Amino acid sequence: MTWLSRIKKYLQQSWQSLTQDWQVLREDPIPARELNQTFLQASLPAVNFYLLLALAAAIATFGLLTNSAATIIGAMIIAPLMNPIASLAYAFVVLSPRLLERAIITLLTGIILVITIAYLTTELLGLATVGSEILGRTTPNSLDLGVALAAGAAAAFANTRRSIASALPGVAISVALVPPLSVVGIGLCLGELGTAIAMSQGVEANIAAGSFLLFFTNLAGIIFSGSLVFLFQGYGNLKKAAIGLFVSFLGLSILLQPLGFSLRKLYIRSLAMRTIFELRQNQPDLFPGTAKFRSINTLYRKDGLLYINVEIEAPVKDINRVQEKLDLVSQEMSQALNEPVKISFDIIPFQRFQSQ
Repeated sequence: MTWLSRIKKYLQQSWQSLTQDWQVLREDPIPARELNQTFLQASLPAVNFYLLLALAAAIATFGLLTNSAATIIGAMIIAPLMNPIASLAYAFVVLSPRLLERAIITLLTGIILVITIAYLTTELLGLATVGSEILGRTTPNSLDLGVALAAGAAAAFANTRRSIASALPGVAISVALVPPLSVVGIGLCLGELGTAIAMSQGVEANIAAGSFLLFFTNLAGIIFSGSLVFLFQGYGNLKKAAIGLFVSFLGLSILLQPLGFSLRKLYIRSLAMRTIFELRQNQPDLFPGTAKFRSINTLYRKDGLLYINVEIEAPVKDINRVQEKLDLVSQEMSQALNEPVKISFDIIPFQRFQSQ
């Protein structure tokens, strides 16, 4: 036996030793009949579902109004809203009228319940506050759709395997369902005041409409990717699933334009920040070293131009040749972003005193 044959035999034996129990470790999907019963029960509009969802909505609203991320995460863990959504994705694949009707009723009544509780809680507390946790849910983009698609696939797969069912709470945390609906209620309660507060913080968005767009993005993404995973697992067939997949894909197609525009605004803002800091490093005469950037906001107005507002703190003695510097920065930004830019500086002068 040559040395090459010995190596080949050794590798074969090693591979067999390594993989001999892989078939044992492989877990088969839950039988369709059992999964049908599971989803019929999960989508039931029961008192327990509404009670837990109401408590989750209250907790989420408190967390949003107090700007507490930990409280909001707690609400996401206990919220049972993923159950009717996963049931809806499964109903589209197997084309079960009974499950489809039950899941839709439970989902719609749950949505109304969360928005109502958030509205009444905000009205009762009388807090006209719009923190970062609220603002962060008013301008969804294509990245949020990617999260929803991944979460929908994870939720569907976890529902078909007993050994990883414990991953479902993690899926509920990864994709926001109750918090955006709570922001809708808060936005409806605050009305134009909430929008004005958001604009004062550099976010031009209708709070209620923007957060509902985020929820609809998550809903459409979960249903579409969840349906595909159920289909690939052997539940239902493509002929039955065609209508449901078409409806969810149509919903995703409608969302692509506003989400893509929001992603572009995020990209432009990131590029604007990077360009300004590169200018500061490469052309120190434009910005004094003692200057501090407080905020950089980007906005497309009706004339189609990109407006960039930069808020700067600078010592009084270092503020000079502002208009000349502004024109130079505007030219550099236009070249970097490859589009015309209108830039403005809000300079906050200060004077520093030190002890003798």
